[in-house]
Amino acid sequence: MKRVKTQQLHLIQLLRAVAILFVMLGHLNGLLFKRYAQDWFGMGEWGRTGGVDMFFVISGFMIAYLYKHKIGESGHAGTFLLKRITRIIPYYWLTTFGVLSILLIFPYFGEQFSLSYVIQSLFLLSDDPILTVAWSLKHIFFFYLMFTLLLFKPAIGRLTIATYLTTIITCYFIDFYPENILVATMLNVSNLTIWLGAIVAFSLTSSRVNINHLIGGALTIIGIAAFLLIWTNNTYQFLNIEEGTIRPLLYGISSCFLVAGLGSIDLNQKTKVNKLLDYIGKASFSIFLTHSLFLMLFIILFIENAKIQEVIGWDLTMVAILLLATTGGLLAYQFVEKPLNKRLNTLLNHNKMHHHSTVRAKKIS
Repeated sequence: MKRVKTQQLHLIQLLRAVAILFVMLGHLNGLLFKRYAQDWFGMGEWGRTGGVDMFFVISGFMIAYLYKHKIGESGHAGTFLLKRITRIIPYYWLTTFGVLSILLIFPYFGEQFSLSYVIQSLFLLSDDPILTVAWSLKHIFFFYLMFTLLLFKPAIGRLTIATYLTTIITCYFIDFYPENILVATMLNVSNLTIWLGAIVAFSLTSSRVNINHLIGGALTIIGIAAFLLIWTNNTYQFLNIEEGTIRPLLYGISSCFLVAGLGSIDLNQKTKVNKLLDYIGKASFSIFLTHSLFLMLFIILFIENAKIQEVIGWDLTMVAILLLATTGGLLAYQFVEKPLNKRLNTLLNHNKMHHHSTVRAKKIS
């Protein structure tokens, strides 16, 4: 079947919205279970719902999908890495300072922090950063570094990546868990999960692979079923699945089925999704970074102070907090992240044009 070229993978965007919902569900249930012994379906004790693992797969998929054609164009390597850094770090810093402000004003959620700890958190050097979800950014940036090498020197990049992923898999099967924090981060199974997403993108866009929308639908159903099985097992403990490595890998593989299925449907036919869900997907990074701040804020306002759970019950209170935290993330995206990224892109383009003009002037002289 002839593939329809699309500027945007709408179903993948929808999956981003689902991923951030999973992340927020996990964190809200974890917070409320820890402080009030309240949660849904035992989620407060799950550790993770698979949302962040789905984000990892989607991140790897989208980078590979968008930049596959630039592999081997060494001039794009530096630009790629710079864009990734400016896309994440400035907004991450703003969000960290926001969370820090909440924690300083309302110490109920945490202790006072030293300056060295704040600096370590800002530069992703802490294994327990101020912004809880920031641990995942370490793996994302390590993926960016390796993908930059792939853009710059494809042969060396492919060999390095293959060796690296083989090392992770080997350590995984021999139960090798290094004590050094940096080494442990580099060998974490989450790094493999991101590359699995990239491999899915490389496969779907290969001329040798043709997955029609029927197969795509089947892959999607398998992914959904796999998530439901893992979640059911999390609650009822039919099987003892190790929480730190095996469960994240299972979430990652399940997410690969979803991404492969929905991505193949996107590539084979025109797709449309609900505008609100599409917008949530676009704002998913902003919601991902800010939701901890908003969850803490609304827990303080509604549960600690207003005690609305005593009036409307815990279920409606949790739904209200989820909706408000999502709304807060959408507002942060619209009025902070988008303008910030627009400004930074303008500065980057201006500096790039200035650099090219300087180079041309030197050549003429």
